[in-house]
Amino acid sequence: MSVNFREDGFFLYKEGRYSAALETFLAEETDPAEDPELAYYMGLCHVRLGEPEEAMRLLKQVISRDSHLVRMYQARMLLSWLLVEGDDIEGAEQQLREVLQEGFESPQAWSALGYCQWRQDRTDLALESYREALKLDDENPNAVNGLGYLLADSGEDPDAAVELCRKAVERAPENMAYRDSLGWALFRTGKTSEAVRYLTEALSSCPGDEIIKGHLEAVRTHEQPDYN
Repeated sequence: MSVNFREDGFFLYKEGRYSAALETFLAEETDPAEDPELAYYMGLCHVRLGEPEEAMRLLKQVISRDSHLVRMYQARMLLSWLLVEGDDIEGAEQQLREVLQEGFESPQAWSALGYCQWRQDRTDLALESYREALKLDDENPNAVNGLGYLLADSGEDPDAAVELCRKAVERAPENMAYRDSLGWALFRTGKTSEAVRYLTEALSSCPGDEIIKGHLEAVRTHEQPDYN
């Protein structure tokens, strides 16, 4: 592929002109199935354009043919996210396990794996995965929040959960999922009024989120969940 076309397409992508970038990449005669780098850039464009099926097709081509290890890691991580968005949690978990088996032990990969395990009601494994993430980066907000939420939701250690969730909120105060986790953890320790404040803030920003809505309803009616 012409270096100029590739650079032009990537420049357009960085400017946020995803359709134009994709058109530039498509102008080449190179088959993306034979060019993992091209397939990767095109996949990124389709992700940004909200076209997950085409993005996944291209990212799978990257994974099957690429020898560039960092790009392989990025492709698998992005593919796992798209699979989660498509509710294919098992498929996402498979991609994340491949990432870890290939030696890319990042806090992002372990945290994403923990989320997938939680979605499949495998709480013990999810707790282990979040702890592995924190071994690599004890300040990683996703891992901090994920572990805190599970410690609260499972009833294993609500007090530690509050501490972790507060830390996540302090690191990323704009993240409403973290505020939801903190509200739920506070509820688990009996701090209902503070829990209502955080959960109300979270729901105000994410009015369609059923998890936050359910947490707030439970707190407002004082329906303490069963830990057993």
